[in-house]
Amino acid sequence: MKIPRSFAALGIILTRCVLAVTVAEVRGNRYLSPFSSKSFTNLTGVVTFIGFYTSLRSLEPDDDESTGESIGILGYDFGLDYAVGDIVTLDGSVWDDRPWNVFLPTISIVSPHNVRLVSRGNPVRPVILGRATSGIIGNKDLRPPTEQYNKLDQGNVFGVPNSVASVSRFNLHLEPGKYGMDFFQSLCAELVTIRNPTALGRRAKDGALHSGPHLWVYGNWPVTGNNSRGGLTVTDGDANPETLILFEPVDGTQNPNTTRLGDSLTDITGVIEYISLFGLYYIRPSTAPKVKSSRSPSLPPPSAIRSDGRCSALSVAEYNLEDWAPNNSRIPIFVDHIATYLGNPSIIFLQGIQDSSGPTDDGTIDASLTLSQLTQALEEQTGIPYNFVDINPLDNNDGVERGHNIRNAYIFNPSKVRLHHPNPGNSSVITSILPGPSLRFNPGRVDAPPVFEYCRKPLVAHWEMVDDEGATFFTVNVQLKHKAALSTLQTDPRPPGNPWINDRIAQANVTGSFIAHILAQDKNAAIIAAGDFAEYAFVEPLKQFVQITGLRSMDVLSGIPEVERYTSTSGSFAYGSQDQLTHMFVSPSIARYVGREDFEHVHVNTWAAAEDAAGVYDPSLARLNVCKH
Repeated sequence: MKIPRSFAALGIILTRCVLAVTVAEVRGNRYLSPFSSKSFTNLTGVVTFIGFYTSLRSLEPDDDESTGESIGILGYDFGLDYAVGDIVTLDGSVWDDRPWNVFLPTISIVSPHNVRLVSRGNPVRPVILGRATSGIIGNKDLRPPTEQYNKLDQGNVFGVPNSVASVSRFNLHLEPGKYGMDFFQSLCAELVTIRNPTALGRRAKDGALHSGPHLWVYGNWPVTGNNSRGGLTVTDGDANPETLILFEPVDGTQNPNTTRLGDSLTDITGVIEYISLFGLYYIRPSTAPKVKSSRSPSLPPPSAIRSDGRCSALSVAEYNLEDWAPNNSRIPIFVDHIATYLGNPSIIFLQGIQDSSGPTDDGTIDASLTLSQLTQALEEQTGIPYNFVDINPLDNNDGVERGHNIRNAYIFNPSKVRLHHPNPGNSSVITSILPGPSLRFNPGRVDAPPVFEYCRKPLVAHWEMVDDEGATFFTVNVQLKHKAALSTLQTDPRPPGNPWINDRIAQANVTGSFIAHILAQDKNAAIIAAGDFAEYAFVEPLKQFVQITGLRSMDVLSGIPEVERYTSTSGSFAYGSQDQLTHMFVSPSIARYVGREDFEHVHVNTWAAAEDAAGVYDPSLARLNVCKH
C-alpha cells in the first residue's frame, strides 16, 4: 500500500520528536553520561564559547542542580563554522574522555553531524558563580561547597588508607550543594563569570600545566579557611574545594605573572572544564584578568623574636631551601631573610641542600661550596662568622634527582652554640643513643634501611650553649619522603592517592622512636625536631610521630590560629590553598616555657611575587628555653 506523502512527512516529524534529546539528558546527573559511547539525534543548543571545546548550552534548562545544562563539542573544527550566539541542532555521539584512569572522565560530544543552523545573533550571557541563578540554566544555587570534595572521601580527603574507592566505579548521583567536585562537574562547559576574584598567590608554573602561568583563584562567594592575607588555608577537614585554577586565555593574552597572595583581580569570564590529562577543574577565560590591587605591606615586618645568647632565649629557625645549588642567584634574598626578617638566629635547620656541583651527576657528594657561599654571604652582611655542619650522603642515594645528593644541614652562630663533644658520623654509619643520653656520632644520621632508601636521612646533633656548657640540647633535622608526586584532589580514586604516605609513616615512626629513646633516658631532655615533614599536622604520619615522641607542636603551644598555620602555597598539588608541610616540635621540658610570642611563620616567600621570593617555603622562627631544669 502506498503511504500518502503527507503521512510520511508526519512520520519523520514524529520520529525526530521522539529521538530529540536535551543537554541535561545527555549529560545526566552523574560523572558518566547515560549516553556514553552512544549516538543521539536532534540536540539543540546555543553556542556560548569557542576554544578547544565549543560549548553548547541547553535551550530547555531544568531546575535539577545535579544536571548540567552545557556540554562541550570536542575539537577545533566545529568552532570554525559557527559563532557565539548561533543556535544549532545536531546529531552526534557521546564520549567519556579519559586518557588516564587516575583522572575523571570528561563528557563530550564527538563526531557532530547533520548540523542545522537554526538562527544567529542570539544573546549569550554568562551565569554568575557565587549566587543563585534563574532562567539561564534553571533555578540553581551557584555557591561552591567549601569543605568536602566527594562523598566517597567519607569526610576526609586526606584519609588513610586512600584510593579505596573510585568515582567512575560507583558513579554516584551528583550532589553539587555538598561536594566541590560534584559542583564543578555539574557546571562543566558552562559559561560563567567570577566576580571580584582573589589570587591565591603567585602563578603555578607546573610542568604538568604546560609552560604558561596559571593562577589559583576564588571569587565573590562564601569561603572557609580564610587567613589574614586573603588566602585560604588547608585545615583539618577542609582542603578548600571552592577554588579554581585559571588556565590560558583563548584570545592569546597572558595571565598576570606578578601576582601576590591576596591580590584583587578584574572579573573573569570563561568556561569551566575538567582537564583529564592532569586532573583539574579549571576556568578557561575569554581574556586574561588584570591585577586591580595588592595587599599592603608587600612583605611582613621583621620578626620581633630575638635571642640574647642565653639558654633561656635560644633563637632557632627552620628553612626548606628546596634544591639549593651553588651560585644561586637568590643568595642575597636568602641573606636578607636571615639577617633582616629572622634577626640572625643562633641555629638554622636547612633542608634541600645540593652538593657542590649542583644537579651535575659527576660523583661530587661534598656540599661545602653550597653551604660556604651561604655562610660567607651572611658574614659579609651581618659580621657573624656563621659555620655549618652536614654529613655527605652516598652518591645518588639520598636525593630524588640523580646528581643532586640533597641533604639536611645546620648553619649556626659559633659564638652562641657549639656541638657537644663533636664526633661526626658519615654516610656509612648510623648514630645511636648512648647513656647520658648522648650520641654515638655527633652529628649523625638516623636511618633504618630500607625505610630511608633514596631519601634524605634525619640529621641529629647534640649541642651546648657557649656561655653555659651545662645547657645541652638535641636537634633532629627532618626531611621525609617528598610529596611532589601527590595526585590532585580532583581524581577518580577516593580518597585521592597520596603517594608514599606509607613511606612517610614508616620514616616518622623511625625518627619518632629515636627521639623517644632519648626521652626514655632523660624525660627532661631538651629536644627540637624541625624540618620538612612533607605532610599536614592532621594526617597520619605526623599524628603517629607526635604520639610516639610526646613532642609538642610549636603552632599549638604558641596559639597560632589554624588558618595562619601556613608556610607554602600548594599550587603544585593542584588545589591552590596555603598549607603547612614544614613543622617544629619540642620536648616537654621546652614546651612548658613556650609563650604566645615565641614562634612565628615569617611569610617572606608566600606573600612575595615570583621575582622576590627565595623559594617556595616560608621560614619559621622560635625562641626557646633550653636551660637545664
